[in-house]
Amino acid sequence: MLEGVRVIDLSADVGGAFAARLLGVYGADVILVEPPEGHAIRHLPPHLGDDAGNPDASILAAYYHAGKRSITLDLDTTEDRETLESLIAGADAVIESYAPGELAARGIDLEALSERHPGLVVTQITPYGQTGPRAHWRATALTAAAAGGEMALCGDPEREPLKTAGHQAYLQGGLHGFSATALGLYAAAHSGVGDRIDISIQEVQNATLEGAGPAALTRGSEATRGGNLGRATWGIHPSKDGYIGVAGMPRQGPSVYDCIGHPELKDDPLFGVSWSPEADAVLQVLVPEWTQQHTSREIFEIAEQHRAPFALIPSPRELLEWPGLVETGFWHEVEHPVLGTHPLPSGPISFDGDRGRHQRAPLVGEHSDAIRAEAASTVTPPSEAAPAPSTTEVDAPLAELRLVDVTQVWAGPFACRFLADQGADTIKIEGPAFPDSVRGLGGQFDADSVNRSSYFNEYNRNKRGLVINIQQPEGVEAIKRLVAGADIFVENWSSGVADRLGLGYADLKAINPRLIYVSMPGFGHDGPDAHRIGYGPTIEQMGGLVALQGYEGGPPHKSGISYGDPVSGTTTAGAVGVALQRRERTGEGCYIVVPQRDGIVGLVGEYIVAEGVGEPIPTRIGNRDLQFAPHNVYRTHDTEPRPRLGLGEELMGEEVDTWLAIAVDSDAAWDGLRSVLNDTRLDDVAYASAEGRRAGQEAIDAVIAEWARDRDPDEAAEALQAAGVAASQVLTPLDLTSDAHLEARGAFTTYDHSVTGVQRTTLPAWRFARRPATHVGAAPAFGEHNTEVLTELAGYSPEEVKEMAAAGLTATAPVGS
Repeated sequence: MLEGVRVIDLSADVGGAFAARLLGVYGADVILVEPPEGHAIRHLPPHLGDDAGNPDASILAAYYHAGKRSITLDLDTTEDRETLESLIAGADAVIESYAPGELAARGIDLEALSERHPGLVVTQITPYGQTGPRAHWRATALTAAAAGGEMALCGDPEREPLKTAGHQAYLQGGLHGFSATALGLYAAAHSGVGDRIDISIQEVQNATLEGAGPAALTRGSEATRGGNLGRATWGIHPSKDGYIGVAGMPRQGPSVYDCIGHPELKDDPLFGVSWSPEADAVLQVLVPEWTQQHTSREIFEIAEQHRAPFALIPSPRELLEWPGLVETGFWHEVEHPVLGTHPLPSGPISFDGDRGRHQRAPLVGEHSDAIRAEAASTVTPPSEAAPAPSTTEVDAPLAELRLVDVTQVWAGPFACRFLADQGADTIKIEGPAFPDSVRGLGGQFDADSVNRSSYFNEYNRNKRGLVINIQQPEGVEAIKRLVAGADIFVENWSSGVADRLGLGYADLKAINPRLIYVSMPGFGHDGPDAHRIGYGPTIEQMGGLVALQGYEGGPPHKSGISYGDPVSGTTTAGAVGVALQRRERTGEGCYIVVPQRDGIVGLVGEYIVAEGVGEPIPTRIGNRDLQFAPHNVYRTHDTEPRPRLGLGEELMGEEVDTWLAIAVDSDAAWDGLRSVLNDTRLDDVAYASAEGRRAGQEAIDAVIAEWARDRDPDEAAEALQAAGVAASQVLTPLDLTSDAHLEARGAFTTYDHSVTGVQRTTLPAWRFARRPATHVGAAPAFGEHNTEVLTELAGYSPEEVKEMAAAGLTATAPVGS
């Protein structure tokens, strides 16, 4: 898909490395530029045989640098800087994640280089972005998670916030980096003008807080940790031999009732289509009562008979042996010179059946001689080349493209919102009796309530809405008429639904051969898992993430959001960018499948590699780290009560707790921490080394906890950052709405909704330097643009549109929902 594209990987962390890796999986020639001692992640645990001194024994590098070529360059020397500039001159894209200004200070000015090479796409991924008062704050996987809002939602309400496994905050940034770069490559191919893209990991997370983010922005409502059981049919229950997950919307209730042996509940009005608190109280007894009588595997098999949304929670070893992954050829064995044979997962996207290429990671500098020779042969354009066009002369990346969005809930709408935000004319399709289910999260689908869901309105902004019955041939015909003039079609139906409706790829390709068709099934279209249904919590459970995270000695723990949804949504946006870039080159459309579970597997790749080489990574370690100490979250002073409001703005509860995340990742940071706390109990010489601090972390934690308890978390983080310590307040969704750094970066804007009026929303986390700032329009009211879309885009006359409404094919209020 990315044949002929060259990417220079100037990453300094997992996030940038992951973005470049994904581009390499789909064909880009990725050149990894490493310092002489090797890339930074080569020095993070784990290593084969605990050989921390050997960067080629790095398990992180074996996964995140797979498929790249490596050159070592000392950027403090003129010769190697010139070599790097020559490589950039011959490249299409650069992925960079050094601290803002660090490379420029060493003589590599990417802004100047992008002006010299106007077609170049430069993507910069950092914890806080390139600008703003905290742009230079230090961060780690822990503190980056704390800054973005997601961590505040993960964990048990009576305990400290919980970090998700591995490097998830950085990996989200990397995934956005992949997708933004893919769209940038398309825009450069289409217009001849590249761009510089600024991605803040904090903003990435701030835009993915599920319902909590919109509730904070529109109602001033706080959110907190929901634990493993927010609702009986949306959480994790104990089984006879472990744990089992379940995630069902109200319409899956009947299948759950059949599964647990209580079919009579289907006829009880209390257990209807809404999430009734009274019904949930009963189910909180009935569901675990049933799950504890069966093994997890038994539950999974019984659930299959009823299409009930229960999920296993596999370990890395169980994933490697999972029949559905093995039978579909998901795993690829590679031979590494140091690690030996180890598995790599397929890429998260299938393009016309191709899951990408899978090659081992390079040794440090393995390709230096060959790459230096290539750099020497690069003809650098003269420095007086024409300047890049100003932002007023360049369209948004997807201007002039049209997208038909038939997705629901979060993953698909989130993907299509990315594309709408970047200029695509996006048509949101719903059915008269089948509105997007998140329009009525409180169970209310009346003509007024259906337009007031802050959840729906946040993730469906910048779209036009068409309500039409695709259960009828006339409705299908209308969709096909839209598709004839469209560029992209996205669906997230269960496997097989599109073909049964007559809206499968073959059906639509016959109408529009240049169409890019995206399917987002939970588990792909092949193998024994294909028929299963799955929302975001199911996806993260079945994808292997949940088994890895949790409090020490506790059960597996779900994330604070439906994590599978934004992951697959972001992946889909990138997949469309890749496909558009290829279409620009070849004129061909394509069929894209984004199996949502597979994207989560890709975010725990180091655990898979470690399992494959016999060095399993410890799991469920709370907020602690394998290498760094202290590394934890500490309670700070209580605030005035912060309200949690219901959908009707009724008071549901109040929160007062605040928290501070601290990660000491070097001896210098330890000295900085001691200088701020000024406590003689930290002067023990045993704490001078990382090993000593790990051994004494309980005593160290007690000292920090005592110091932190009466302090303001933001002021404490400021003091620690000034001393060189990675620290952050654990920001809640409500905190983020008034965060000074986000405000300084202009991270929020407003739109004017036809029913709810002026509403606050987040801006996209991708800042294009040359493209115009994103115009943010409102989400559509139900059926708001029926006439406009059907007449302007589908070619119907106004009289025909009236006849369709009279026949019940279209609607402006839900029918029988």
